[in-house]
Order: sequence, then C-alpha cells, then structure tokens
Amino acid sequence: MENSTYTYNKLCNIMEKSYDVIVIGGGIAGSAAAIASAMAGVNTLIIERNSCLGGLASGGQVTPMMHNGIDGRPGRSYINEIIKKKMALEGYGADDHYGNDGWFNTEMIKYTLEEILSDYKGEILYNTELLDTVVENNKIKGVIVHNKSGLSLIRGRVFIDSTGDADAAFASGVTCFKGDELLHNNQAMSLRFMVGNIDIMKLKAFLKEIGEPDILEYPLVEIASVWEATTPLNKVFQRALKDRVIEYPDGKYFQAFSVPGMPGVMSFNCPEIPGIYDTLDTSAVSRGLTIGRKMIKRLYGFLKAYIPGFEKSCIISSAELPGIRESRRIRGKYILSEKDFSERAKFEDGVARTAYPIDIHGLIDEKKLGIKLMERGEYFEIPYRCMVTDSIENLLVAGRCISSTFIAQSSVRIQPTCSALGEAAGVAAAYCVRNKEKANELDGKIVRDIMSEQLKEVSC
Repeated sequence: MENSTYTYNKLCNIMEKSYDVIVIGGGIAGSAAAIASAMAGVNTLIIERNSCLGGLASGGQVTPMMHNGIDGRPGRSYINEIIKKKMALEGYGADDHYGNDGWFNTEMIKYTLEEILSDYKGEILYNTELLDTVVENNKIKGVIVHNKSGLSLIRGRVFIDSTGDADAAFASGVTCFKGDELLHNNQAMSLRFMVGNIDIMKLKAFLKEIGEPDILEYPLVEIASVWEATTPLNKVFQRALKDRVIEYPDGKYFQAFSVPGMPGVMSFNCPEIPGIYDTLDTSAVSRGLTIGRKMIKRLYGFLKAYIPGFEKSCIISSAELPGIRESRRIRGKYILSEKDFSERAKFEDGVARTAYPIDIHGLIDEKKLGIKLMERGEYFEIPYRCMVTDSIENLLVAGRCISSTFIAQSSVRIQPTCSALGEAAGVAAAYCVRNKEKANELDGKIVRDIMSEQLKEVSC
C-alpha cells in the first residue's frame, strides 16, 4: 500500500503524541470501545469532532435505544449494561413493560459516558477533526488531526474507526461500499427535535379518547403515525393535511417518545427528510438540514393546534447532528448479508447478537424482500471478521460502518448492537496491545470469550 499523502518529513514540525489505542469517533460505538480499552488498562485516547461523547445518542437526540429483540443476557453488551444501569440509578434512564430498558436522557448521557471513561483514565480530545492517516507497510502509524491548536500527528499501536462513515478506514485505503448495491443511494436521513412544557397527562387522555392504545405507564409515552396506517392518530394527521397545516412528507414518518429525567419533554424521531440520497455529500446534507427545520416548524404548529397537551409547549432544541442511518461500509474479511439474517447465522467468532428487523428508511419496502421476521428466541450473530480488513493490520472498525450488505446493515445499525461492536473492538485492541498481535489476525473467539466473562460480572 502507498504511504499517506502526509509523510513524516512533512510532519517534522507538527506536535506529536502517542497512545496504545486510539479511537476515532465518540458515538455509542466509539465510547464503548474506548471504555473497554481503558478498562483493560491500556493507554487510550478518543478523538471526537464534536464537543461531547454520544454521537447520535446525544447530539442527534436519538432516544430511546431500540431494543435488539433478544431477551436476557446473551444479546447484551457489558459496557451498555454499565451505561444503562448508571443512568437509571441517577434518574436518567428507564425501562418499559415491553422489556426495553434503553430509555435514556439525551443530555445526561454526555455526562455518563465521560464519567465512566474518566473512571478508567481514558483521555478525550474534543473539537478535533481527522484529516488523514499515516500508513506504512499495511499498518497505520498515526493519524493527522486538526483543531484550534493546529495540526497534530498522534501515533498509536491500534486504531479503532467508529466514525460511522468509516472515515479512518477510507483514508487508509480500505475498500468501502456506499449505499444500496444498485444505485448506491443511502437511507433517508432525519432531523430530531425536542418539545418541552407538554401536559403529558392531557396528551395521554386525548390518545385514549380517540382510541389510540396506551400501553406505557406514566411518565413514559410514545406516539407514532404513518400515512399507510389506519390508526385514530393518523386521521388527525389527515385532517391537518387537508387543512394545509402540514405537507405530505411531514406525516410520512412520525414518532415521539418521552424522556427520562425531563418532565413534560418529548423527543421526536422525525421528520424524515425526502430527496437526500447521498449522506456523504455535505451540500446535500446541508440542504436536508434546512428542509428538516422547515418541516419541524410545520409539525410543531400541527402539534399545538391539533394535539391536546401541546397548547403551551415550546421547541427546546433541534438536534445538532442529522440522523444519518448509513453511509460507507468497509469491505472486511467477512461481509454480513441478509442471508445471515434469514438463516439466523451463528459464528465461532460472533461478538454481537441481534434480532432487530430489517429496517430500511426511504428506499426499499422491507415487506417485499420476503425476509422472515425473527420469532421470540431467534437471533443472528455478527462475526469479529466484519470489523477487520485484509489491508490494514492494526485497524478495527465498529458501529454502523462494519462490513455488511446494505440490507443487513439496516438490522445491525441500532445503538445496543453498535455498543456491543464497540466493546468488541476495545477488547480486541487492548488484547492486541498486551500480546503484540495483529488485530486482523486475532482469533475472534478470544474476544467473544472475554466479552462473555465480563457480562457474567455485570449480570450477577
């Protein structure tokens, strides 16, 4: 492989630092990776371009975590269990009667992730952008980053790409896929927002009055509607559409959840923004953000006028990060596919499990794929080989950008699974540092065994 554009000669005057493990990207996957690595006692740095950890969970306001569909210990991540337990203990997390204990406060998860990582002496470099990687002889020697301090070369022994977009892998020459296999279009992006000062009891009474099922106990509440449904709430949307208060795209996908530790606040998993097919095109995403905010204003006007409980409400925030569901995916040693989903595949080096359905927004009708949904107790596994490549020996990739097909990625992209993949990457990185092994030659069964032992501890 050719050396990076940046050579050591060009960097002779640039500030240098060195770590055992460097994690690029501080979302749920990256945070779990850094915590797992630091917990194992190796010198760990996480590089994050924003000013907090959590990624879409915090800056994107993506709450609650979707349940991975597996009951009990086998489908859970040790690190994710620690995060959820800490948040619940402090009043910023909750579980519902369907077994989803992933309800969390999007603001407080920033604090939780920082506190846990700090407890294990992990370091964080915020407001820092990855520019390039320095590659020699199929090995990353360091990363070139930029922030207000200028350019820095940060050396490392093992690197974890948890950028969500496979930025470090791509910069290192790793072959990547993008979007669907036919047109290379990406899933639809969303822009979440939060509304405060809602009279939740009045809202719940209204939902009950119009015949919407109310299955969650106060203060938890969820509301949802799509045009294809024939629900009572959908009829309210139809009326607002007829009155020209909203436009058709505004009601294509509507969903909102209450937030633990934020009385009277709901987080909206919408609007879903039409017409953005390339989530790596900054101009297209910028246009999508502008469209999204216009849609949010219309939706908020609808809520105040048509939904009791919102009369005195206010928009308290719109997400800093757009809701990107997928962009690049690496070509790893194994490419996870919808065949693995259909066959409920198990692997000797399986490091994560999920039963979450195929969930594609905006491009494909999942029902037409003919893929059978998981029944209770069924799941499939993600092998360690999806996180490493033949081309770079000391690189691990975690999160939504692992090696998979477009369709399979839609099942593994949710936060609990990304957390488990991040944990696996952190465990593997620390093991490789201590034992001087190459990440892309490590037997994934070792990682699986370590994760299983750790999970027993938190489950006791």
